[in-house]
Amino acid sequence: MPGLAVLGLLASLLAHAMSYGESHQVGGGYHQAVELLALTGAGVLAVLAGSLACVGARRYATGSVLAARLRTLVPPLPLLAAAATIWFALIESVEPPHPYDAPILLIALSLAAAAAAISFLFGWLLRAIAEFAFAIASRPFVRRPVCYRRRFAHRSSARRAVFVYRRFARPPPGVMLLPV
Repeated sequence: MPGLAVLGLLASLLAHAMSYGESHQVGGGYHQAVELLALTGAGVLAVLAGSLACVGARRYATGSVLAARLRTLVPPLPLLAAAATIWFALIESVEPPHPYDAPILLIALSLAAAAAAISFLFGWLLRAIAEFAFAIASRPFVRRPVCYRRRFAHRSSARRAVFVYRRFARPPPGVMLLPV
């Protein structure tokens, strides 16, 4: 899942910033490479979501349905938190030793909060992309067909009067008993 790797990296960068602050750069000497990888991955994921939204914009009735279909690009929160933890451990193992170590509880809380924030923000971005693609794909000034069902159909009495005398193949029995 490319979304899992990219969003996990973004969440780990956010968690690193929340737990360490400005005390040191993420990745040490690989700081620029890590940030470039995260930004490139996020851009590719946004372009992928935009292209999927453009393809699916004519297939769905509203942009919210399209956004719900695109929401499958965002991994579940526990999986995203696990990916962020793996990225965080990988980045910390590459860094040179530094004097300040954040408490494990602070790192765990910042990883969970960062994963939730990235999941929410990317879900919001996907919804905006879907609404934008749907607004472009929908034709302006086209009337949508109104679908309604008439509950009380009024029958014409003139039409009913024509068929009243067709009900019987012979005259009613009372007419036969009348003297002529």
